[in-house]
Amino acid sequence: MEDHNPVQAPKKAKRRGRKKKLNKSFFLRGIITILPAVLTLFILVTVVQFARNYVTTPINSTIYWLLESNTLGWKVLEQVEIDPLDMEFLDEAGLPQNALLTLRESGIQSEAFKSELKIVREPEMYFFRDMGSLAINPYKLRREVRAVVHPLVGVLVSVLVVLTLGYITSGFVGRRMISSFDRAAQNLPIIRSVYPYTKQLVEFFADDNEFEFDTVVAAPYPSETVWAIAFVTGTGLSSINEALGDRYVSVFVPTSPMPMTGFTVFLKESKLVPLPISVDEALRITVSAGVLIPASEQVAELTDSLVHMGAKLETQDPDQGSALPKDTEPEDNTGES
Repeated sequence: MEDHNPVQAPKKAKRRGRKKKLNKSFFLRGIITILPAVLTLFILVTVVQFARNYVTTPINSTIYWLLESNTLGWKVLEQVEIDPLDMEFLDEAGLPQNALLTLRESGIQSEAFKSELKIVREPEMYFFRDMGSLAINPYKLRREVRAVVHPLVGVLVSVLVVLTLGYITSGFVGRRMISSFDRAAQNLPIIRSVYPYTKQLVEFFADDNEFEFDTVVAAPYPSETVWAIAFVTGTGLSSINEALGDRYVSVFVPTSPMPMTGFTVFLKESKLVPLPISVDEALRITVSAGVLIPASEQVAELTDSLVHMGAKLETQDPDQGSALPKDTEPEDNTGES
């Protein structure tokens, strides 16, 4: 005689399903926990690399070039005890044949070689100094200059340049200079197709204007029955307003989960629903695909329904597909043979 439990297998399958779901839940929670830190680090590293490659490195290279390539720069280097004409920076490949033979026969510290080197270098001692003509190894000299002039100098110089430009352009003379530069840029064949629109875009985000990028709305996009988070960005186009006989404003609809990209559309102003949330909250909704809803906008009844639905799914019989009451075990039907 053996005891048989017909629901034992479904119960074991249910436990395995719950265990698998629990492991998956732990994994997702771990991802959610670590992902913000990883993304933050990625953004910071990207910004630092961009600043280093396109701001500080060009500025430092310009500073080094100014110190190495002219008489005034050499005088500055002398103050930090760097002499570009010193033998440690000698480039044998730049020597003429007779000076190279003297070097090999007499040695680098011999008077004969120094005399030959003086003959080579004296005719080339102009205001601008060419490293190749003076038989100076530019890489050795640059390494020595970098050891004295720290790359952080480029950061300080870039900050000073930005502050100086901001100060100059805030005055009458500075504004006239910027206006002249803008007119000149708009007359150049290739620049005029890019520069004015780039300037307009920068000024839109930087300046205070009537339509700031802080009007969050719900827009009927891409159809009348589908609503999307959007930002009002401008008054629209007069041609559209005149042709359709109504007021159509320009709206930016960001995409999930990367709100930096999206669509620029023109929608009827009366169709837009203003939302009492900030830009940050709207971006969080977009990035999280609607998961991170502000507390003031959460629908309590819908949240309770979703929680109840999840509870029912967790207690559903995996074989029969019927929902069992939560915390209720099926009857133990034991048959004897």
